[in-house]
Amino acid sequence: INCTDCGPRYTIINKLPYDRPNTAMAGFEMCPNCRREFEDPASRRFHAQPICCPDCGPRLELLDQKGSLISTDDPIAACIERIAAGQIGAIKGIGGYHLACRADDGEIVSRLRSRKNREEKPFALMARDCSAAELIVWLSPDDRRLLESIERPIVLCRKRDDLGGSVAPGVAPGLSTLGIMLPYTPVHHLLFDRSDFKILIMTSANRSDEPMVHDDVYARTVLDGIADFYLSHDRPVLVRTDDSIARIVAGSPLLLRRGRGFVPEPLPAPRDVTGVVGCGGVLKSTVSVGRGTSCYVSQYVGNVENLETLDQLESIKRHLLDVLGVSPVLFVADLHPGTLSGRIADAGAPLLRVQHHHAHAAACMAENRLTGKTVCVVYDGTGYGDDGTVWGSEILIADYHGYERFGHPAPMLMPGGDSAILHPWRMAMGALYPLRGEAVVDLFPAIAEQERLAVLDLLRNSVSCVRTCGMGRLFDSLSALLNVCTRRSYEGQPAMALEAIVDPVESGTYDVPLNGMADGSVTWQPAALLGQALADFRRGSGASAVAGRFHATVAEITARIAVQAAEKAKTGMICLTGGCFQNAILLEKTAVLLKKAGLQPIVHRMVPPNDESISYGQLVIGAMRPGAGMLSRAQ
Repeated sequence: INCTDCGPRYTIINKLPYDRPNTAMAGFEMCPNCRREFEDPASRRFHAQPICCPDCGPRLELLDQKGSLISTDDPIAACIERIAAGQIGAIKGIGGYHLACRADDGEIVSRLRSRKNREEKPFALMARDCSAAELIVWLSPDDRRLLESIERPIVLCRKRDDLGGSVAPGVAPGLSTLGIMLPYTPVHHLLFDRSDFKILIMTSANRSDEPMVHDDVYARTVLDGIADFYLSHDRPVLVRTDDSIARIVAGSPLLLRRGRGFVPEPLPAPRDVTGVVGCGGVLKSTVSVGRGTSCYVSQYVGNVENLETLDQLESIKRHLLDVLGVSPVLFVADLHPGTLSGRIADAGAPLLRVQHHHAHAAACMAENRLTGKTVCVVYDGTGYGDDGTVWGSEILIADYHGYERFGHPAPMLMPGGDSAILHPWRMAMGALYPLRGEAVVDLFPAIAEQERLAVLDLLRNSVSCVRTCGMGRLFDSLSALLNVCTRRSYEGQPAMALEAIVDPVESGTYDVPLNGMADGSVTWQPAALLGQALADFRRGSGASAVAGRFHATVAEITARIAVQAAEKAKTGMICLTGGCFQNAILLEKTAVLLKKAGLQPIVHRMVPPNDESISYGQLVIGAMRPGAGMLSRAQ
């Protein structure tokens, strides 16, 4: 079967026009039968550039742990035998390699975690079909449609209480959801069609926090000691593209990671953006390139905290510029001077720096084709603020040219800086220190006294205590106070674990007053919210009930401030963006309250609300700056 529009198209293109010599199929000479179909206008394979068949196309091969060819007439059967016996295989697909193994054996899952140095972060699963998926998750009609869509993303679905032995608990510890996808390549279909497998782990092949492996030779190095064998093929993957991740929120799909299936579909821009390049942020980084009134946002790259990921960002930038035929006229990077992603800016082109949360706001506005002043609620973990502090719970009145910081919580203390992100109990001590003083040292008796005293010393002397308004840090704090997660092993874990335990029918709230400031902004005290939640928990309320009331209170505070901001801005549109709005409960509760107040909540649907959208917002803001349009037209 051949299609000229979908499947591996993006990952095999070297440059445009989309002709066979410009793709990874250039090295495969067509046999006479394929050539005849390719040149016949009456054939459905007429000018299908990747056309091939078993006689002239790519071939599968099985390799051992060291990359040596294993002699076999049937690589698929040999792969099935090895997986069934408990081995971990590296399987080459459309956009790179996956690590595949049995999901039902806890010892195998533990071995994979040990080899990948991945303590608790959930593994993606592949199910034979929706019937197999329903053995382990509850599938709504919307979940099923998303799973079976042509994009074939990983879909987060609600886990069943009884997994029936199909999936070991260690696949997604502490979470109420499982990430499941269906087969989307011929190799996947063959693995399931010719075996008894119903569910397999099918997770990106990489080392922790590094990009997905796609190069055959490099894979042997990176996956040495991780994979027991390789099921590979001889067609190069020119553009590394990871699986997309989505979930159903409020009856519609919400992207959490945008990759295979969705990239490179363009997103809208409010004006000509030709030649403007958004460099992205630090976490979940992407790069965006403008052409005409379209913005081309790259696939998910990863956290730009090492040279490997930075090099990958540079490579994707260059590839997008080449295939779009665009020369850069302006680069836009994050306001924080230490952000590595800004290094992909080419010498000779201007570099503009844009505030992180303004970029989030602009992305949501542009995606939804909004113009004029808009209220934008931007909740995430970290963003460098104009005042040098860490922002992250921002209610902005914004347009593409600027913004007013209308509402935010009072800053919390992060003792030890980023170490408080890795140890949420430290964040909780810092957040409650203004309310409880030195008594915070007794909040976590299970933590070694020496560690707690060291943190107290930092708070007492105001040493190495970063001030933050990050909503993510507030969720981290409550997660620690409820003993849900006191040590983070992967990004977002404390908040995800907190969301997982929420009582879905809990509607109670805590009383947190709003404070009007002299500059016209509105603030509130996060310590007051945490203090009430902690007292409620200590009085005997269950962690699920407290977590539910906490979510409801944050949503209520947000709606109250948004109503005031909307009155000032004279708008009824409220954008909800930032990584915290990946939380389905927070997003749905906030949207319901805004609608009750007569306002219209606006959310992302084409790009994730997290930092993957930053480069898109940067691009749009950069194009709206004076002179940017003239640069584009001159180019």
